[in-house]
Amino acid sequence: MTQTPPSSSDAKALPANDSHWLRAAVDFGALVAFGVAFFVTHDLLKATWAIVGGSFIAILVGLVVEKRIAPLPLIVGVFGLVFGGLTLVTGNTDYLKMEGSFLYLGLGLGLLAGAKLGMNPLKELLGSALHMHDPAWRTLTYRYAIFFLVLGVANEVVRRVAPDTVWASVKIAKFVVSILFSLTQVPFLMKHAYEPGEAKDGA
Repeated sequence: MTQTPPSSSDAKALPANDSHWLRAAVDFGALVAFGVAFFVTHDLLKATWAIVGGSFIAILVGLVVEKRIAPLPLIVGVFGLVFGGLTLVTGNTDYLKMEGSFLYLGLGLGLLAGAKLGMNPLKELLGSALHMHDPAWRTLTYRYAIFFLVLGVANEVVRRVAPDTVWASVKIAKFVVSILFSLTQVPFLMKHAYEPGEAKDGA
């Protein structure tokens, strides 16, 4: 699906409406900062500041730049602030390690529960820029639900049995795995996505 380049009359509106690159840089930057901080200091407590700071900045960017807070970045940001804050206040890094377990298991179970109740929760999280019919949304919801549950279980296992260095490496690796998983869904999205107003049969 190709997009025509913006004309000169549209150029002035582009920075105000096309801030996805900035949010991506902020969100990914927090994880990169965490990785750098940990592998430089070898101190999980010090590296927690990167998670807390990055989460706060991501939410702030949504409010100031995008004039809204998208649901998924908000959820991730709140989890980062809460569990990172608990870690800094108590000095107990187990809270930071548990963040991924609660986040991913919560997302997975929430998606499954919503789908079972006949809703499309993933559509509510991602649907502002993506248009598909409900059957396709349900299929994608189940796929992401299973994926999030696997990530949650993996995080819980690693945090219980592995040292901090391994857990930090896995935390960063989960980001890469998430990107790869999303790429595997591109053919499905290309098959079922449509432009608003375009006539397209249901999946």
